Amino acid sequence: MNCPIDGTALEKEIYENATEVERCGECSGVWLDYGELEQIQETIGNDYSEELASLPNLVGRAHAMALERARPELTCSACAVAMERREHGYASQVFIDVCPSCRGVWLDSGEIKILEVFFERSKLKADQASRGFFASLRDLFG
Repeated sequence: MNCPIDGTALEKEIYENATEVERCGECSGVWLDYGELEQIQETIGNDYSEELASLPNLVGRAHAMALERARPELTCSACAVAMERREHGYASQVFIDVCPSCRGVWLDSGEIKILEVFFERSKLKADQASRGFFASLRDLFG
């Protein structure tokens, strides 16, 4: 399979000791087969504690999203169909390219890390919210 950006042959690698992905040695983009993005979301293999401790760069991500909107659509390397560009998740500020046919996903350089930090930050917020909810119930009924 070749990179949809520059045509370079993609190289297989194991990501987070769990998921086989294809990476472009030229642009560092990543091809994920159907379901692999969800696998990566569920696996915590990289330490992003430093990124989680800092505030997200919302202005920088908004600028990157504006640039992404203007980029021409990609063609799926697996089945030669025009890919759809859409924001992944609720308010992740990351556009991903998804093939409507094989449902493969193309992530540009660095987007996999940005998404992982987003997933982990979302999980932390959900955990904190549920702890706060249960603590308020204990206070109410305790």
